[in-house]
Amino acid sequence: MQKKKIVTALALAVAVTGSSTGFSPPTIIHEVAAAQAAALTPPTAFHPAAAAAGIAAKKVNLKKVNTYNLNLRQGKSTGTKVLVTIPKNSALTVTETSGTWSKTNYKGKSGWVASRYLKNAPAAKAPAKPQNQKVTTYNLNLRQGKSTGTKVLVLIPKNTTIKVTQTSGSWSRTSYKGKTGWVASRYLKNASSSTSPAPKTTYRWTTANVNVRKGPGTSYASLGVVRANERVTYIKSSKGWSNVKSSKGTGWITNRYLATVGQHPVSVYGTLRKGQSAYHLLRGRTASETKTRVPYFNMYLKPDQTWWSFIIPSSSFARSVVVERMVIKPVYYHSTLANLDKWERFDPRKPLADQNYNRKLVTDQDGKRSWAYVGASKISNYLTKSGIRVTSGDYLRRF
Repeated sequence: MQKKKIVTALALAVAVTGSSTGFSPPTIIHEVAAAQAAALTPPTAFHPAAAAAGIAAKKVNLKKVNTYNLNLRQGKSTGTKVLVTIPKNSALTVTETSGTWSKTNYKGKSGWVASRYLKNAPAAKAPAKPQNQKVTTYNLNLRQGKSTGTKVLVLIPKNTTIKVTQTSGSWSRTSYKGKTGWVASRYLKNASSSTSPAPKTTYRWTTANVNVRKGPGTSYASLGVVRANERVTYIKSSKGWSNVKSSKGTGWITNRYLATVGQHPVSVYGTLRKGQSAYHLLRGRTASETKTRVPYFNMYLKPDQTWWSFIIPSSSFARSVVVERMVIKPVYYHSTLANLDKWERFDPRKPLADQNYNRKLVTDQDGKRSWAYVGASKISNYLTKSGIRVTSGDYLRRF
């Protein structure tokens, strides 16, 4: 009798795994527990197919993962045909349950698997914010060490996205333009994880002291007077007026007193400096004059006309020029800028490379932006090869 039971158990094990060879390691295809239960109970006392047939199927939509390599069978029984073996950790969708069986699809085949070898699929995780991606909130020095007393390697402009690879106290390690060093963490913010660019804000600048009115016309009451060169946020235009947000509230300003470009200071470095031959173009027209340096520039003199100076971009922060940052009084701003353009023979309507100077915005060591007359490409190429470089970067110490 004992011998008969062993033969019956072996026969049922073959039916469970669906193996044509008659053997499959139980650690690979996990319906073993069901096979062992069948081997210990007389076949006439329990039949899986008969038991399943008596349980109503339930329609569901469940996300599952199989915990072992698992047979997908034609029916709700280990005695039915194996359609395919589903590898461990496959993502499955269960569409129906019936007793201890679950209906699913895999590789185009629909069938049943033992529910005990399924687990709930993990919930989808929100994409992690790139916390190591930071944005500079000011023009920021990249330093050799974790101290303001260490050497400045390069100046990182405001709103530059950088990757922080290490933090130590109040300092963050990063790289910029091939230089690796440390920046003060308090001047960094997390980069946005959104792929959609933020709506662009449009600004205007007042060219005189002007009323902000409640409507687009002089018949509307004034909210107050804003000062010349105030930056206002542009909203829309109507009938020659612009709706703006200003220091006096949201209202309307006539377009006659609005400019699309701000009234930036002018940084001068040669004959326009105070006491030099062309300073008369600025005398009496400035609100302030500040001596500072502009990094990433070299100063050159023409070899045959050493009074004639040019500044040319450099890749090194250590190369800088001494300038005087002239803040022009608003009432004189446009006329003075026009006179300076004429003096430097700068005309934005003509090919820039063919001119001696191009007027460009530069950032000085104080983080202030200003106009400067920078050598155009052709003259810069000539001076780099044949000009006289002023190593001090100071026109007044050029000899």
